[in-house]
Amino acid sequence: MQDVRPIRATARATPGSPPAAPPAQLAERRRRAACDTVSQQLAAMPEVSDHYQATPLHAGDASFLRTGYGPDLLRGLRRGKWPVEASLDLHGATLDQARRNLDEFLAACLTHQAKCVRIVHGKGYGSRNGKPVLKDTVRRWLSQLGCVCAYVECQERDGGTGAVQVLLRIAKQTGIRS
Repeated sequence: MQDVRPIRATARATPGSPPAAPPAQLAERRRRAACDTVSQQLAAMPEVSDHYQATPLHAGDASFLRTGYGPDLLRGLRRGKWPVEASLDLHGATLDQARRNLDEFLAACLTHQAKCVRIVHGKGYGSRNGKPVLKDTVRRWLSQLGCVCAYVECQERDGGTGAVQVLLRIAKQTGIRS
């Protein structure tokens, strides 16, 4: 360190940060972007059938893996490789309410690029016939949506058979800004 000499002062200009927009303008931009993007995402969501049954890759509907993805994806999802970034609770919802809430939730997650989400549908103990309605239907819907890569039942501390952890396929962002 004895031979080290300090660098001479240079006449470089350091750019400052750009001026921030007023808070009201920023809030309006966020509101407009959220409304536009969510409505576009909802319009792009495909229609799904309540009666469609995907061929399960594993016993029961405990997990789902879209064709083209390897089983290591399910293993990583079970082990918590991706942290849960958002959660939706559908307890007590009718099928129509659940569908609308699920569509809006997934559209918002895709907009905000949430990769892993939890959907709590309940175990079906409160169902009329004792058979879970939301549990089966939500899992059917998820298996039909192209944005869903995989899902697995949550661990018992996170809802067990009454919830699924879903891995979403996030579209790559382009470098173009509007």
